[in-house]
Amino acid sequence: MDVVALGELLIDFTENGVSGQGNPLFEANPGGAPCNVLAMLSRLGHRTAFIGKVGNDHYGDFFRKNLQKNNIEDNLLTSEQLPSGVASTFISQDGERTFGTYLGAAAT
Repeated sequence: MDVVALGELLIDFTENGVSGQGNPLFEANPGGAPCNVLAMLSRLGHRTAFIGKVGNDHYGDFFRKNLQKNNIEDNLLTSEQLPSGVASTFISQDGERTFGTYLGAAAT
């Protein structure tokens, strides 16, 4: 193994358009800085692994599939009590970002 990271996995909900009613639409993206770095290292040919915790839910399954898709060894623990973490990102007119984050299982 070349690189192992430990940290949080979050679903990043980012704005992706506006609905017909004028409401913002959000797209679910896999996030968490440690895994983002591992994905890039994996694409450069390094063997990578991640250690973290997710909930026993749809997002936890989403993370496992995303790790596999990016050739990152899965060392995830699963919480039966807490859901996977999520973060919402809002971008103001002047480009400033505001985050709303719930760490859930990632914090335990």
